[in-house]
Amino acid sequence: MPRRKVSPISPPRNTSSDETVLRALYRRNPARVLPGPLWQTIAMLPRLECRFLGDAEAPAGVELREPGRSLVYGTPGRDALKAASVKLDGVPVVQIHDDFVEPLLRWFDRRDTFFRLVRTDHELPLRAPVPGYAIREIDTTTELPLVATFLQTCSAMPVPGMPELISRMIRPVFEPRLWLWAVDKTTRRPIGMAIADADSFSSEGSLVWIQVLPDVRGMGIGTMLVQELLCRLDQEVAFVTATGATGNPCEPERLLRRCGFTGRDIWWTLRRRL
Repeated sequence: MPRRKVSPISPPRNTSSDETVLRALYRRNPARVLPGPLWQTIAMLPRLECRFLGDAEAPAGVELREPGRSLVYGTPGRDALKAASVKLDGVPVVQIHDDFVEPLLRWFDRRDTFFRLVRTDHELPLRAPVPGYAIREIDTTTELPLVATFLQTCSAMPVPGMPELISRMIRPVFEPRLWLWAVDKTTRRPIGMAIADADSFSSEGSLVWIQVLPDVRGMGIGTMLVQELLCRLDQEVAFVTATGATGNPCEPERLLRRCGFTGRDIWWTLRRRL
């Protein structure tokens, strides 16, 4: 019987040098370099093609390509990249900063935009408690079904289900003390929810969800939750990022700016069928 030919197993790609450069680039301007928190891209590096643009010591931008799936194009400055030079062959999804999107729009029929804000100020906001309401930590061992139901009630946009919530708890950025309820002091009923991640290695905090029930919006519940998260993150991270869909009727950007987040960065997700 002839022997079966065994294909050699390729060793994992060494991404340590790419990671070092990407971390330095990201810290120069987080909201312009990547469309989401740094840890998400670092976790994906072994399967990404990573190309830095410009000087190796101080690159002007980065192109991250997942073959056959997606492309991310980012830069800390306004003049470094020319989006028209991006090779789009076989790429169904592109994420790119607003400054460079114009030449690409005609190639994609589905387009979504989202904002990226950053807070670097370590002067903590004065806590603004709302009379009749309190904050407590979510019991992530028993209350995940309630969290999933709460998200569905609050948001008109797609929200994660139980599998995604469970997967968040095994990520290195998960901290139970950053999963919070705002509750009615009388009924103990949750009326608001906030979740954040903390990447201690990159010194980055990131706000994930801030949700308040429709019938109690406009009372300061969202502000109270964001301020509590900022206080809990203060001793652990150097800066906090936040991302949200533009045009959201709940106006999360307005809330975040009241809590000290700044920036004017808009990212596009472009999609097409190939």
